[in-house]
Amino acid sequence: MIAVEVFDDRRCWLGEGPTATGENNNHVQWVDILNGKVLSKNIETNKTSEYKMEEHVGFAIPRTTGGDVLGTANGPVLRNTEGEITKLPGRETDKVKSRWNDAKVSYTGDLFLGTLSYDLVPKAGGLYRISKDGSEIKKIISEVTLANGLDWSVDNQTFYFIDSLEHCVDAFSYDGKEITDRRTVIKFNENEIPDGMCVDSEDGLWIAFWDGSEVRRYDEKYKLSERIELPVSYTTSCAFAGKDLDQLVITTAHNNEMGKHPQAGMTFICNPGIKGKKTKIFEG
Repeated sequence: MIAVEVFDDRRCWLGEGPTATGENNNHVQWVDILNGKVLSKNIETNKTSEYKMEEHVGFAIPRTTGGDVLGTANGPVLRNTEGEITKLPGRETDKVKSRWNDAKVSYTGDLFLGTLSYDLVPKAGGLYRISKDGSEIKKIISEVTLANGLDWSVDNQTFYFIDSLEHCVDAFSYDGKEITDRRTVIKFNENEIPDGMCVDSEDGLWIAFWDGSEVRRYDEKYKLSERIELPVSYTTSCAFAGKDLDQLVITTAHNNEMGKHPQAGMTFICNPGIKGKKTKIFEG
């Protein structure tokens, strides 16, 4: 049994997208999407900080120049250390009201980012790629309902992607730019909703389950190998942190269940016994 403890007791309506950057991977950052907040905590000093945006914010990934690239609902945008905002190329005009959701940076520096419609209209979203210099955006997967967890294998040749309401993990071949050869590598039951995810140093996939109270690990052959049980319903994502990347930070959502689960919406941490990969930051 992998034991979890509270890492940060600030309640998130919809906590998501943890990253770990800085010296010793000690700067842990995540978003509270529906409150428009970007929160952080130093894993070594326990110092906390946060700032608020005027829109919902689906992701916040640190930049090499300081500040963050943010998935504000109508963004994405770059935010510098003084809080100044610069718009990046955006998606096409939405036919239904939508927002950005999860995102990660590839080893070549491109930003992969997905969308969902607020009413979860089937096939209304997509997955996009923004060039590492921030000059170009391209839709790379169409007809997505709820774009969610994504990451790459250790050798960077396989890209993983979760459309939560398809109840599966899909894999693609990746050449440093394009993704091809889509195939389903893990299929879940219809009542299981995979959310955010990350890949460890042994090519294991750690997947959070919405309304599932757990994070699961699937090994390099896509077989279930670990379960982490949490004292809340809505686990949302995870990322490795710390000097040795041997701690797993897990975000959650309270989703108005604080009465049922007192720790709902808090952020948790554990030692899973396997090391992870560093968060790739954005150069733009």
